[in-house]
Amino acid sequence: MIVFCKNTKLLLKAFIWVAFVLASGNLSAQENNDDITFDDASMKFGIHASANGFGLFYRNTIPAQYGLSKVFDISFTSVKHFKEKTILNQRIVNTSPYIYGKINRLYALRPMFGLQKTLAEKRSKNSVGVNAFACTGPTIGFLKPTYLNVEMIDPNNPNVYISVPTRYNPENINPNRIVGNSSFLKGINETRIIGGLSLKTGVEFNWGYYSSEYKSLEVGVLIDYFPGRPELMYHLKNKTIYSSFYISIAIGKNY
Repeated sequence: MIVFCKNTKLLLKAFIWVAFVLASGNLSAQENNDDITFDDASMKFGIHASANGFGLFYRNTIPAQYGLSKVFDISFTSVKHFKEKTILNQRIVNTSPYIYGKINRLYALRPMFGLQKTLAEKRSKNSVGVNAFACTGPTIGFLKPTYLNVEMIDPNNPNVYISVPTRYNPENINPNRIVGNSSFLKGINETRIIGGLSLKTGVEFNWGYYSSEYKSLEVGVLIDYFPGRPELMYHLKNKTIYSSFYISIAIGKNY
């Protein structure tokens, strides 16, 4: 609710500013010859962060009509269970943190299509543009098993302990012998692909020269739906819907 209230205040200020500019006529498009028009396509690349995970995204927008633009958005992020808890085994030395009960890691690739609406045009280098957008599309999920390094007796030397990468199963692994996470590449050949759907909607604030590069800050909501209920946590009920607010920052260019 706090995020939506802040966005509402920002949008209200943006609308008031645009109305003032249009009424005064002091900042018309003709007077800003250094800026290109708002009919240009744009693309941007940035980082995405939310309570559900982190990742990268790319977006391309192509003007349509009536202040609308066609949107192609593709992102790749991790997807987390909201009850994940990181712990550290302190019964042995030189250990590293791991997530208790997390038997699989989920990563989502989301190619999405949608529309963007211009709420406030950026009419000079010192102003801010505001866009609202919504897009949806399929989700390609990558479910990778979790491997942990577990301390075991060396079969060739009963007096020595060695660290062995082992697929995590809380029923079969003594938590007192866990050293930490194995290499990310361990078990990557066992990754399964699962299908789903995604919905992404938000508000973008952008600034900078339209004739060159610009920067943007974006806030919104991202929803992932996996009908197969991917098994992430061993001891908790796994979900079909993963949703969260997100924030992203990006650099872009008109062309």
